[in-house]
Amino acid sequence: MASNRTTQAALTIALSLFVMLTFALAVTTYLFFSKRQEADTAQQAAAAGAAEAQAAMQATKDEMAKLRGIIGVAEDMPIADVETGLGTLFEGDFQGFVGDAKSYLKLIEWLRAEFRTKAEAVKKAEADKAAAETKATADVKAAQDALEVAKAAEAKAKADLDAATKQFAEGRSAHETQQSKLLDEKRSEEEKARDLESLKVQIVGVGEYLPPARRVGLDQKKPEEQLELIRNELRSQSKEITRLNELLSVARIADPAVQEAIAKLQPAADRIDGVDGRVIDVDARSGTVLVSCRSTSGIRPGLVLHVFPPGGQRPQFGDRKAVVEVSAIEGPNLVRAVVRREDSRNPILSGDGVASSLWAPGVSPAIVIVGFTDVDADGRSDAEMLTELVTKAGGRVVEGVGTDTALVVDLGQPPAGDAVPGWATEEKRRDRSLKTAKLYGTRVGSLENLLDMLGLDADSFDTARLPRGRTDGRFPARR
Repeated sequence: MASNRTTQAALTIALSLFVMLTFALAVTTYLFFSKRQEADTAQQAAAAGAAEAQAAMQATKDEMAKLRGIIGVAEDMPIADVETGLGTLFEGDFQGFVGDAKSYLKLIEWLRAEFRTKAEAVKKAEADKAAAETKATADVKAAQDALEVAKAAEAKAKADLDAATKQFAEGRSAHETQQSKLLDEKRSEEEKARDLESLKVQIVGVGEYLPPARRVGLDQKKPEEQLELIRNELRSQSKEITRLNELLSVARIADPAVQEAIAKLQPAADRIDGVDGRVIDVDARSGTVLVSCRSTSGIRPGLVLHVFPPGGQRPQFGDRKAVVEVSAIEGPNLVRAVVRREDSRNPILSGDGVASSLWAPGVSPAIVIVGFTDVDADGRSDAEMLTELVTKAGGRVVEGVGTDTALVVDLGQPPAGDAVPGWATEEKRRDRSLKTAKLYGTRVGSLENLLDMLGLDADSFDTARLPRGRTDGRFPARR
């Protein structure tokens, strides 16, 4: 019994413990599940909060990335670098920013305002451009209209010019015809005037052969009175010549042989035909002289003049004291000449006479050059060279002897044995010219005579040019 009681008690205790433990377990389980549920709830709340925080943080990151994208900076750029870059922008490119708070939004607002201002300026510029284009279009149209008007005016001016040119050509043709007629008349009158002037000069020249008593007052008379006086004198001289010829005939001196013998005894070409002018001034510093002539007609630079002492009208060549060359015509009666040769013991003085066989007032005396000479020793005739020198000196070289021939220059014959081309023809011309000169009483001179007239000597041909400047010393003796 006792064991049953023990067992029962033990079971009761066990049951009690079981109940207590079960209750404790139930309470504990309840509390555990209650806490667990609270923990789950808290965990769920925390998870929800974390999710919300994560979402908020992600949204913040997205906004930050979007903001970085809007700003234009890299995602990994530190904020400090962004601030530094912003500061650099304000200090560098956007120094005109006037706001206190320097941020991207303020910068955007400032840029917007600047853009607005610039946009307004651009609109104004575009408006001005449009106005300028409108004005330019109007100006172009006005210019085109003016061009059309100018073209019309040009066409009219061209038509007027063509008409004026045609009229001018017609007038010019008529004028040239009239001018040609007037020039012919003028030339004819000038020839008459030259002939009259030459006649006057010849009258004066002939008057020099009158007796001194008849020459008194001759220059003051009219040309026709001078001619009448000369005619009377010639008539008187003709009577005297007739009388003398009768006496010569009686004395048998008129025989041609006797006359030729007498002519050979007379010196040839020992006098000049007459003085052509006078020296009125000597300039020793420039080596020039001023010569007064009755007329400078026909004189040209290069003419050689021989200077003689004052005295007779027909001095001898041996009295020549200097040679001068005309350098300039200074008036109707004055010429300037350069001294080419002068005897230091007998210098040129005022009042000295000058003469040239290459010139006479108003005319150029004719000179005939015949024969053969080789001054420069080149084996060819120098006749052409002498002709050129005479022409340059103012003379006139002709082919044949006439009544107006002043001098016949006989160069002689070629050396014996030398074959000269064309000499047969030239020899005939030489013989014919010498015979005609003898018939007309024309002066015949040698090469030396011609060189004396030109103020040259044979040595001058070594350089083929005329000597220039003053040379002292006496002249070579004439042959």
